[in-house]
Amino acid sequence: MRGLNLLRQGPWAKLLAVVLVLTLVAGCQEGLAKVGIPLAYGLTGLCLALLVSPTLTAALVGFVVGCVLGAAVYNNSLKR
Repeated sequence: MRGLNLLRQGPWAKLLAVVLVLTLVAGCQEGLAKVGIPLAYGLTGLCLALLVSPTLTAALVGFVVGCVLGAAVYNNSLKR
């Protein structure tokens, strides 16, 4: 298995792989923003909901409401 050989090369090979992935992701900024903005709002909503009421239901509701709000913010940013 030639693909697993990267794991045995040492830390420099892993670092090179991470740098390569980050370089390629930087070229996909529109796709990253489409997912990243709602996800960031969702995680913020999750944290706020857990501060108010530390239950699974509150966490799910906070995450979903945050994601919907983040999607609205992303959609509104396209109207320039």
